[in-house]
Amino acid sequence: MAELSQLGWLDGGTAFIVVIIATIFGIYALLTAVKLKAKLLGITGLCIISIGYVLLGPATDFMVILITGTNLEPYWLYGLLSYIWTGPVTLFGLYTGAELLAPTKKILILIIYGALVVIFEIILFVFSLTNPEAIFVYPNPLPQGTALLNTSVSLSSIIFILMIVFLTSGLIFNGFGFLNKSIQSTGMIRRKFSYLSLGWFLFIICGALDALIDPGIITFFIRIGTIFSVVFLWLGIRQ
Repeated sequence: MAELSQLGWLDGGTAFIVVIIATIFGIYALLTAVKLKAKLLGITGLCIISIGYVLLGPATDFMVILITGTNLEPYWLYGLLSYIWTGPVTLFGLYTGAELLAPTKKILILIIYGALVVIFEIILFVFSLTNPEAIFVYPNPLPQGTALLNTSVSLSSIIFILMIVFLTSGLIFNGFGFLNKSIQSTGMIRRKFSYLSLGWFLFIICGALDALIDPGIITFFIRIGTIFSVVFLWLGIRQ
């Protein structure tokens, strides 16, 4: 039986930890939201869970290797399990941003991005099942239990274009939007908006690095950044 490499342990182990931590924080936020009848906290909880599950592909591949000694099959599940959460992160995140920054335009924002997310998810499902090589880039040759599949997005695919639209929108609207609100505010409100801004900046930067390149040894620092993004989002909305 092949042995998982040290980089494979780092990649898979950190992905698994991110999924667990995001699930814990997200569920806690959801339970608190139900108790306090705080809808925005509940939406943020769903967003936090979705952020963690963006790494569900490597986390699942890691567990499958540990149990069976081989990679996840069929191999396209690796990409599908991760990128399927791009839509929920976008919608839940922009809902929070619209509610806090532009409540009068919230419905319009959700309609536009809701349509884009539906298109994204349909394309993702159809190509994952019929022609995964058209949207994903896989290691060649495929690892046989010695490393994770490390799927990245094909730069020529519509999936990549839509992801750029989602990431750019989140960066501008939530990242810089919350930063601007923090500068305009004082006291606790300023601190809350600063946390939200930091959370979104970290998630988008780390998410882009994770999705578009094979970062190698710096995976550890990218995943730590993702964990901090979850913590900052929770701190920013918990009260």
